[in-house]
Amino acid sequence: MITDTGPTTYDFVTRDACPGCGSPDVRKLYETPFSEGGIGTFVRDYYGVDPSRLADGRYRLERCRACGLTFQGDVGGNALLSDLYTYWVEEPGNPDQDIASYREDINAIPLSRDAHEIMAAASFLGKPLKDLRTLDYGMGWALWPRIAVALGCQSYGSDLSEPRMEFARHHKVKSVTDDEISTLQFDFINTEQVFEHVIEPLALLRRLKQSLSPGGIVKISVPSGDTADAIITSLEQGTYAGDYASIIPVQPLEHVNTYTYGSLEAMAAAAGLEIVTPGLWHLFAFLRHRNTLALTRLRKVAKELVRPLYQRRDPKNLFVWLRHKA
Repeated sequence: MITDTGPTTYDFVTRDACPGCGSPDVRKLYETPFSEGGIGTFVRDYYGVDPSRLADGRYRLERCRACGLTFQGDVGGNALLSDLYTYWVEEPGNPDQDIASYREDINAIPLSRDAHEIMAAASFLGKPLKDLRTLDYGMGWALWPRIAVALGCQSYGSDLSEPRMEFARHHKVKSVTDDEISTLQFDFINTEQVFEHVIEPLALLRRLKQSLSPGGIVKISVPSGDTADAIITSLEQGTYAGDYASIIPVQPLEHVNTYTYGSLEAMAAAAGLEIVTPGLWHLFAFLRHRNTLALTRLRKVAKELVRPLYQRRDPKNLFVWLRHKA
């Protein structure tokens, strides 16, 4: 593991207006130092760092009165974000070897969730896979765009990490920077567990919109914020003990935006986009392709047949497709 050699304390950026819809009408829900109570325990145990290094900011949850987005008012500056995602968050040495689910999907691409999603997108857009131009924004270790490559798509990917970008290039994914994205057009832009991390999500969505081909789709998948109030109550009552599972929707430092369906809808509208829902013919497009179900594994077959319906009703995750307003 690389040793964190960052500064003793870190600068923070303050967000006073809603980063989702732009409204200045916000109210504070909860505030505490990063070093105290369950939040201090979480920072110390989960990231393995002394929370006193975060003394220049506070864990402060705000809510937009206009759209309902819950967001962290103090977010890490460049130095903190660089160290957070380079050193503090544990990374695999080689995802093909170190992550079992990743390895399983790469070794059986037509059976994977991502392959089925890409097939649904191609069906919805009325394009053969070979003509589908895709971008995975915030691709991590490039599983989604590698699957798109294998399916014959024109596959692009982007990530803040240069090692991940190089890994993707090695696997025939066209890796592009933010500046390069603005010069290209895509039929389907995938953002999987990205928008909860972004300091200026509305600005990002507007930029991605400019790179959509006519009729193109931006997919957003983020943790659901429907349990945020219950989490805040546990923080106020001192019953939150610092574990990861209980804090996910409002996770300190990383999940700086906590969405509900309504706040996603409002952000989309502010960007000139609207939510669209593909029909069953498109959602189950994978059934019209060969070798997309493991017929000898009945539990997996059942899971893949249920997933397209459950995915949009998952109480823990929000999942929407967006396109230009009609």
